[in-house]
Amino acid sequence: MNPDVDDTTASLRSLKSVTAQNPNYRQVWDRAIQWIISMQNDDGGWAAFEKNKDKSFLAWLPVEGGEIMLLDPSTPDLTGRTLEFLCHFTQLNKDHPVIRRSVKWLLQKQKKDGSWYGRWGICYVYGTWAAVTGLISANVRKNHPSIQNAKKWLYNIQNRDGGWGESCKSDIEKKYVPLHKSTRTHTAWAVDALIAIEDQKTPEIKRGIAFLLETSEKKDWTTTYPKGQSFPGAFYNHYHSYEYLFPLLALCQYKKKFC
Repeated sequence: MNPDVDDTTASLRSLKSVTAQNPNYRQVWDRAIQWIISMQNDDGGWAAFEKNKDKSFLAWLPVEGGEIMLLDPSTPDLTGRTLEFLCHFTQLNKDHPVIRRSVKWLLQKQKKDGSWYGRWGICYVYGTWAAVTGLISANVRKNHPSIQNAKKWLYNIQNRDGGWGESCKSDIEKKYVPLHKSTRTHTAWAVDALIAIEDQKTPEIKRGIAFLLETSEKKDWTTTYPKGQSFPGAFYNHYHSYEYLFPLLALCQYKKKFC
């Protein structure tokens, strides 16, 4: 029932070309952009549904799920994806306070190993992809220590078959837990982040692209393994479109930049 920041930016991405062609849609576009900007939290990040709902005392209420159910704080995945949208799909100046505050918040939330935690996906691969693509879209230089540390982390967790895969246990243990199998969705997220970072295609990127192409018809448990989460340790989501949507986006980015 509540509007969602991430769903709103996704909808606007699909409407961009229509809005440019038909001025009748311009008011709808402008209202949505204003709403997204108004939802930025005071700390500089974005949450999913509500603004500034991150007060720890709310978790004291006797509600099952506690903190997860009652709080909606800024997250690296929502912040990164919103930042990437604003920088690539709007004319908002990249030195605008909305952008600068978002970048500052993301840089502060990076983990020591170089990753970022993703609240609504599985999990550190997802969060790192969102953060990296958001930061680079905001003109954070590619040799920035945060970007380089993220790149090293992604390369270090690549599987022998060229793909990436992460276990749902990551959100329980609050650290990256390998799945020991590659999935197309995790591979697409990792490859897309590395394409954003690198100026030339690397052997690791080429192996990731090869994995996506070679497994396009693959059907096994990895294709239905949850890639989204609602309540860590309790409720996970299998989004059927992820197996097709994110590999397609990664392949398009690869073709656009390197071919």
